[in-house]
Amino acid sequence: MKSNFEKLEIEIFGESHAEEIGVRMGGLPRGTELTLKDAERMLDRRKSRGGVWATPRKEEDEPVIISGLKRAEEGYAVDGTIDIRIKNGNVRPKDYDGVACVPRPSHADYAAYAKDGKISTGGGRFSGRLTAPLCIAGGIAEELLKTMGIRVCAYLASVGGAQGASYKTSTDVALRGVSEEDEARIKDSDLPLLDESARERLTEEIRVSAADGDSVGGVVECVVSGLEAGLFGDALFEGLESKIAYSVYAVPAVKGVEFGSGFELSQMRGSGANDCFTLENGSVRTLTNRSGGINGGISNGMAVTLSVAFRPTPSISKPQRSVNLSELKECELSIKGRHDSCIAVRAVPCVESAVALALLDEALKIRDAIELYIK
Repeated sequence: MKSNFEKLEIEIFGESHAEEIGVRMGGLPRGTELTLKDAERMLDRRKSRGGVWATPRKEEDEPVIISGLKRAEEGYAVDGTIDIRIKNGNVRPKDYDGVACVPRPSHADYAAYAKDGKISTGGGRFSGRLTAPLCIAGGIAEELLKTMGIRVCAYLASVGGAQGASYKTSTDVALRGVSEEDEARIKDSDLPLLDESARERLTEEIRVSAADGDSVGGVVECVVSGLEAGLFGDALFEGLESKIAYSVYAVPAVKGVEFGSGFELSQMRGSGANDCFTLENGSVRTLTNRSGGINGGISNGMAVTLSVAFRPTPSISKPQRSVNLSELKECELSIKGRHDSCIAVRAVPCVESAVALALLDEALKIRDAIELYIK
C-alpha cells in the first residue's frame, strides 16, 4: 500500500499473519542523519502492554534494517530508499478458521471479499497490525521535524462517554501546544493522557465494556507546535488540513477528523468562532485557536490541533448476525481471537506518526529549508 504524498514515498507491506511486515520510505535527502530512537520509541508506545484495553497478542516488534541506511558517527545516514521490516512472531491463524467465509460485522471482510474474492485471516492488509511499520516511518519523520523545532504530541482525550483533558478546554495547550514536560510524561505512559486525573475514569469505561464482551471507541487528539505562520500548506487541494486528514485516515478504525473546534463551529456565530488577533512581544498571535492553527489551508503560527474519532473495535465476543458467503445463508457469529477492547489507546502513536509524515512531506516541498535544518 503506497502513499500519495507529493515528495515523501511511503510503502507499507505485509499482512497481520504474514511472516513479516514492513515499510519502505523514500524521498529523504541522501546523507540525512538519523538515530532511529524516535522510531523505536514509537513502536514501543504502540505495543500491547497488558492493560485492560489491549490485545493479549504480544509481539517483540524489533525493526530490522534491510537497506537505505548506512552506519554514521551518531547512528545512521540515509543512502537511498529505507527498507525496514518486522517479523510477525505470535500469529494464530486458526483463530479465524470459523470465519473464512463469514464476514465480521464492520470489519473490511465483506468489502475485501467483494474486491479480492477472499477474506484474509486477521484482517490481512486491513489489520491494525500494519500500523507498526507506520510507526517506524512516523518516528523517523518526528525525529527530523524536531531538528526544525516542530514537535508533535498525541494523547487520548476520551473513551466512550468518559472525558479526559482536551486542547478544547485548555487555552494554553490550544495556543502554544503541549509543554515539553507534559509531552515527555505522555509519551512514557501506558495510558497517554493530557491530565492524569482522568486515568481511573477512562480505564473504568473500558473495563466495564470488556467485561460485557464488548468494546468501546474513543477520541485521540494531536497537537503540533513550532510551525511558523505561512510555512506549510496552501489553498484548495494544497491545504494542510487536507494533507493531514489524508494521512490520518490511513490508520484503521478512524471515522472522523476535525481541526480546532471542528463541528462545534457550526453551532456558533462568527463573533464567537473567530480568533481575534493581538500582539505578543512584537509577534502577531491570536487570542483563541478555534481554527486549529490553520487558515486558508496554511499554518497561521498557532499550534495545529486536531481530534480523531475511533470507532469501537469491531471484533467482540457478543453474538452478532452475519452471512455465510459460501452458502448464502444467514448465521450467528461469535468472534474468537485476541483483540483490543479499546483500539483508541494504542492508536495514539499511530495518529502522531500519521501527522508527522504529512508535515515531513510539506517540509520536503521546501527542500532548501529542510536541508538547512538537518545538516
